[in-house]
Amino acid sequence: MGYITQPYQLLICLRLFLLYSQCSAAILCSHDQSSALLQFKELFSFQKHSSHYSDIFQKISRPKMMSWKEDADCCSWDGVTCDSATGHVIGLDLSCSWLHGNIPSNSSLSLLPRLRKLNLAYNDFNYSKISSGFTDQFPSLTLLNLSWSNFAGSIPPSLSNNITQLAYLDLSYNSFTGQIPSSFSNLHQLRHLDLWHNNCDGKIPDIFTNLTRLSYLDLDENQLAGSIPSSIFELLNLTYVSLSFNNFSGSVELYDFAKLKNLKVLSLSNISLSVSTKLTVNSSFPNLLGLGLSACNISEFPDILRTQHQLEWLGLSKNQIHGRIPSWMWDIGVHTLCFLILSQNFLTSIDHLPWKNLEYLTLDSNLLQGSLPDLPPHMVHFSISNNSLTGEIPSSFCNLSSIRYLGLSNNSLSGQIPQCLGNSTLETLDLGMNNFQGNIPQTYAKGCNLTYLRLNGNHLEGPLPPSLTNCVDLRFLDVGNNSLSGPIPVYLGNSTLEVLDMRMNKFNGSLPQTFGKRCVLESLKLNGNRLEGPLPPSLVNCRHLEVIDVGNNQINDTFPYWLDVLLELQVLILRSNRFWGPIGDTKTRVPFPKLRIIDCSHNQLTGVLPLRYLDSFKAMMHGDNNSVEVGYMSWRYSSNYYESIFLTMKGIDLQMERILKIFATIDLSSNRFQGKIPEVVGKLNSLKSLNISHNNLTGGIPSSLRNLTELESLDLSSNKLAGRIPTQLVSLNYLGVLNLSNNQLEGPIPGGPQFTTFGNDSYSGNSGLCGFPLSKSCSIDEAPEPTTPTGFFEGDDASSWFDWKLAKLGYASGVVIGLSIGYMAFVTGRPQWFVRMIERKQSTKLRRVIRRGRASRRSL
Repeated sequence: MGYITQPYQLLICLRLFLLYSQCSAAILCSHDQSSALLQFKELFSFQKHSSHYSDIFQKISRPKMMSWKEDADCCSWDGVTCDSATGHVIGLDLSCSWLHGNIPSNSSLSLLPRLRKLNLAYNDFNYSKISSGFTDQFPSLTLLNLSWSNFAGSIPPSLSNNITQLAYLDLSYNSFTGQIPSSFSNLHQLRHLDLWHNNCDGKIPDIFTNLTRLSYLDLDENQLAGSIPSSIFELLNLTYVSLSFNNFSGSVELYDFAKLKNLKVLSLSNISLSVSTKLTVNSSFPNLLGLGLSACNISEFPDILRTQHQLEWLGLSKNQIHGRIPSWMWDIGVHTLCFLILSQNFLTSIDHLPWKNLEYLTLDSNLLQGSLPDLPPHMVHFSISNNSLTGEIPSSFCNLSSIRYLGLSNNSLSGQIPQCLGNSTLETLDLGMNNFQGNIPQTYAKGCNLTYLRLNGNHLEGPLPPSLTNCVDLRFLDVGNNSLSGPIPVYLGNSTLEVLDMRMNKFNGSLPQTFGKRCVLESLKLNGNRLEGPLPPSLVNCRHLEVIDVGNNQINDTFPYWLDVLLELQVLILRSNRFWGPIGDTKTRVPFPKLRIIDCSHNQLTGVLPLRYLDSFKAMMHGDNNSVEVGYMSWRYSSNYYESIFLTMKGIDLQMERILKIFATIDLSSNRFQGKIPEVVGKLNSLKSLNISHNNLTGGIPSSLRNLTELESLDLSSNKLAGRIPTQLVSLNYLGVLNLSNNQLEGPIPGGPQFTTFGNDSYSGNSGLCGFPLSKSCSIDEAPEPTTPTGFFEGDDASSWFDWKLAKLGYASGVVIGLSIGYMAFVTGRPQWFVRMIERKQSTKLRRVIRRGRASRRSL
């Protein structure tokens, strides 16, 4: 009994072996599936920056596909999940996998029909589109995550007709366009829908009646319009609703959302409609943790907040809330509130901050007065810029062991900057535009975390601290408009800086000569110091430079022609230095390809105007600015720093606080240039201002200047120009300032809508000129050639012509003058005094055209 003979033992072992072999074979994926996955792998290159967004959310990124080997079971591959019983691939997670490339409509993923979960998030698929048949291939799909992966095109309706088991759909942070498909109503199992940060437009379709399981809905940052569907208020399982940053119309009542008793997060910020915060007696939000009502036209703290004792974050910025923060607010989320956003209101004071766990607080752009409040110990981000605060920085700020962002700019704070701020956990420190005195803290230790340091517009003295070299990740440094002195530290030439602004100080000595190969500077502004010596040729290593401003110094050098290889350079300011000699020629094939602003005025440059450069300023030749996105030059990592420069515009020295990306100007005035004005200047048809005054230029004014149709200011004064003023210049409809004084011009001043607005000063010092506005009349032989204003044809009514010209005049001459004249035209019809002034100076032909126009109107 219990004894088993040897043959039976062998039989049992054989059966066990066969059973094990069968089980092992069952979990191996098929060759077809391995081949399909390897084909999919071949579509992509592996680039770490393709998954750089994953770092924001602290998701681990790695090139998962790189470990896939043809001779290995695909069920063991990184990111692949198989059914343990059948070996079919049922899950593919390639999120954060460094993928870069396009996904074609017929990709090999179609050979994985049993796929249940597909996650391609945090990659770069180069604006791939989802084909209409994409989801036909995966009838069992329950999860689809394509977020943060650079998809584009419309969302195909088939995404929901064919995958009715889908429970999780995330298409956020892509470039999808068009309307949300109404077929989403078929997704009866859907629990999570995220379309945040796309370009979806139109109305939200009424899809929610059937989505009774939905618990998460995020439609943030699209272009959705119309009203908010009332069916949303019946989705009782909703815990998260975010509709912010859209273009809805009408109004919405907050109590409608109070029906959703499970709601934990509600965000209605910036939805282009007013939100009524009045509640009915039985309205409440018993589980609310987060509430966003920014830019909702709210005039007081909502009563709903009185019962929110577990609130974790609250956004009420960009509203109309006035006065003090009410005392009952101190009881809201005392132990839970972490994020509080109250910026851009009309708050006048804040007594104290009782929230023990508050980490993020913004109070920017209010009317706050008094001193800075003491901050909770765990504060990470505190911003209270653009207020009227006074006093010093409290010593308690030195106890903030977790602080990363401190923004106190544009107040009236005073005293010295605490030394402890130099040795802290700060990454961003903005103390600009205050009244701080003394030295910059000298205590920047090894391990300094600063990436952004802004101290401009104070009364700081002394040198830059040598310890700043310990801030190895510093990308932005602005110490302009202080009284700092000493040489510019050599270490700045080999730093991680992208923006270096040291304008309007007392720095002296030579510029560092050691800008290294790894230079990443984009903006270098040293205007208004006492710098000497030459410009360092090593600046050509800074290949990303967009702005160089070294004006108003004592730099002694020839024109830095070697800068013309910088492909990104847009602004070059060399004014008021000691640059000398001819600008000369260049061997660069396309020199300064993006340069739009060049100011070499008030130097000692000689020779002829640089023909090759003027013929190569491609960025000044784009006449159709309608195709150019209008915006301001700024640092891409900061919303409150814009490039600014000092220029002479329309005869006035001014600081341009923001530079339009389409603005173009040339100022070569107050040098020693000789010869003629080249005809090629007429090719620069994006110029807003041209100043070559106070030189020794000869010859005539080239008629090609008529092509400068965007020109608002033209200064050719104090040269030796001769001949007549070209009549073609009357077509410059935007010209608001003209200075041709102190030349040798002769003949009649052309008549035209703009020219009749210029006074005597525009033409003085030219004894040979005659005609309006000068007192010297022209003889018959000197009569001007007849000119027809642009856009004025036979048969046009004279009053409509004047209306159009008055609008142009308003743009050129200034809003106040233009609107004043425009108003007179509206009230009185044609302003007769203005008509008579124009008609006196027009040719006989023009008068005949006007009469024929009147006659044709009367005959109708």
